[in-house]
Amino acid sequence: MGGAFDRRGAAIAAALGVIALLLGLVPASGTIARDRETGVQAIYDCAAGSVHRAVTVAFTGVFPTGGRPGQPLRAERFTVRPELTPDAVAALLPPGTTEVSGTARLVVEVAQNGASARADWAGLTAPAASGLRPVFTGEVAAITVGAPGEVTLVAGELMLMLQASPAPASPSGPASAPAPTPTSAPGPPSDPAPAPGSSASPGTGAAGGVVRGQLPTTATLVELRCTPASPPAPGLAAWTVTEPSAPSTAPAAPPPSTSAAPQRHRPAIQVGPGPLATAPVCPAEPPAGELDPSRLPKPPPGAVEGHLGASLCVVAVGYATVHKLGSAMVVNDPHDSPGPMHLNLGKRTVSAPDYDESDSVGLLRFPDARSTFLTFGFQPTSARVSFEPEPVTVVNIRRGETFTTTIAYRQYLRIHDVRVNGVPLDVGPRCRTARPFDTVLSGAYNFLTGGVLDGEIAIPPFAGCGSRGEDLSPLFTAALSGPGNAVRIRQGQLAGAGSAPPVPELPRR
Repeated sequence: MGGAFDRRGAAIAAALGVIALLLGLVPASGTIARDRETGVQAIYDCAAGSVHRAVTVAFTGVFPTGGRPGQPLRAERFTVRPELTPDAVAALLPPGTTEVSGTARLVVEVAQNGASARADWAGLTAPAASGLRPVFTGEVAAITVGAPGEVTLVAGELMLMLQASPAPASPSGPASAPAPTPTSAPGPPSDPAPAPGSSASPGTGAAGGVVRGQLPTTATLVELRCTPASPPAPGLAAWTVTEPSAPSTAPAAPPPSTSAAPQRHRPAIQVGPGPLATAPVCPAEPPAGELDPSRLPKPPPGAVEGHLGASLCVVAVGYATVHKLGSAMVVNDPHDSPGPMHLNLGKRTVSAPDYDESDSVGLLRFPDARSTFLTFGFQPTSARVSFEPEPVTVVNIRRGETFTTTIAYRQYLRIHDVRVNGVPLDVGPRCRTARPFDTVLSGAYNFLTGGVLDGEIAIPPFAGCGSRGEDLSPLFTAALSGPGNAVRIRQGQLAGAGSAPPVPELPRR
């Protein structure tokens, strides 16, 4: 009885871990560890010119709980919330300020095994209409380490570039006027303009606002430089990087990827994306496959159909989000052996006055996703995910100066080679979605040059998962299946036979 219970518990643990792997829907290596939302508050000394005030700053984000060497990991939904008390507003901002917006830039110290690196988390923004409670948020740089060990993130200097606006009833008009400096602030005519990033605007006082006693007549740009008030600086997060478990009885491993060798020459801690990988050379012959007639638009009156037929290849990378879990993963990681799509370009062409259409067949040949992650935060689990797509129908249309691209296909998602603590867990040879699911992505760009595609997918239930009478399919269905899963992909430029298609950078989410 105890052995059966242990085996069932291991199966459930592994199944839940594999669900995290499945978030990408296509091969990925971006964020496979379970994430954890954390928050911390710290007192910062904020200065505008020579005026200083203590400001409580809250940092929140969804941070990974583990990873592996060479795997880029990042904080998601990272936010900075400075508490602008009435005293801080009166001392640091122009009189009459009722609303602030702008940008934040946080320096983060990343450390592991005695090495450290400086991460510059710039580009965090707070929109207008935030009142005096701005929330700065945005995408932050990924962090990659080359060895096992604990990674720690510590917050450092915080720079706030604030646009301080008066009340909407101000005689000068709406508070959201875009002028970055006060046009009516008093001051000697000979006052020089400040250098970019300086702490004061022309005619401002020491605090960076207008001279005291004068109400601002338009938005005023104020820079606050904030440092932790006292040591130690606030710790944002920590996670442990571990080596993947070595398979004991796995099929012959493929040769090491060409992108692995250069890692020996990279820094111990890398902030931001690594170098883009190189895609395989495009074959000489076009792929087999037929266009899906249901995906093709009706030709305009008088259109003439033709045929081009050429072998080209393209790489597409991006993000997929599973609605139920609220998590996103990298799709076809551009830094780790991305797979191309092989095209029979222009299998059908349609021409009419001020109208051109090229309909192409594509074959997706992504490699299996191989990943190691932690179940319940401590149990290492590895698995492989195979993708079984039907031929892709690509429709590119030009109407005048407007281009549209639509990519549509159906595919199964299959899970295999699952290991818990290095011990194989048999999920069976047909653990996959019960039926193929439809994927339709579209974007307003020329397919030849590349662009960004968006769409949503509905993930069907899973079937055939488990063995020896244990059915794990309901676990996958409950945690993953359902509609409303957003996908954003950047398609790169096409490359002809005999050359490797360029690998694009990930799009902004």
